[in-house]
Amino acid sequence: MNMASNDNILRILNESAENIGWHNPYDQELREQDSIRRGDIEALKSCWEEKYEGSIGTLALDPLRNIKNIAIGVITLSSRSAIQGGLNPETIFSLVDAVILNIEQKLKTCEEVLETIHSTQLTLASMVHDTHNSSSFNPMISKTKDYIFRNIHSKIVIAEIAKWLGLNPDYLSDLFKRTENITITDYIMKQKMELCCNMLKFSNYTIQQISAYFGFCSQSHFTKQFKRYTNTTPGAYRKKFAVTNFTKNI
Repeated sequence: MNMASNDNILRILNESAENIGWHNPYDQELREQDSIRRGDIEALKSCWEEKYEGSIGTLALDPLRNIKNIAIGVITLSSRSAIQGGLNPETIFSLVDAVILNIEQKLKTCEEVLETIHSTQLTLASMVHDTHNSSSFNPMISKTKDYIFRNIHSKIVIAEIAKWLGLNPDYLSDLFKRTENITITDYIMKQKMELCCNMLKFSNYTIQQISAYFGFCSQSHFTKQFKRYTNTTPGAYRKKFAVTNFTKNI
């Protein structure tokens, strides 16, 4: 980097300090992200209540565009903390993609965006908390779930999971049922349905596209399975929950 580049950076920093002032303290951000990583809901809420003299920064001159840019950064950072806390990356990536898309397309006020930041962080911390308080850890079950999430958009066959693990399919099925109190088949469908619900809430993909995305052989089969798990059809679910104010439904 040459001297001219250094001078330009210093000029930008000086102008920023004069026009914007101090940013929020870095240690507050560390505490906030650590609370998500540990699944500590009360600590997260305490972070929101902290008082300090700094500002959240200026990433755009338009106030709504500015808070949306900040939201994308904060939610992305929070999602990485949640993954470090033990959540499955594919699940979190899908959730965060849907949240950010909703922010971009539907939210019209700074207040809505700020509420979405907090509600998303709270959801992530709650998911980590639930994971940390689940049944005793079993490496084979963990690997099974990892395989499922890696292949969630395809047709998943138990025999192929067992082969990948080097286990007998019947033994794996029995172990999973005893450990998780749900069959592997039902667990797979449950995870698919949760992701489908998120896409129906927070995306503009058609029901046919969502059906194909998650590996269902037909839209009618998808509708049948969706109704089995939610007691409603995909269309009715979207009509009820795909609202502008995402924070009411997260």
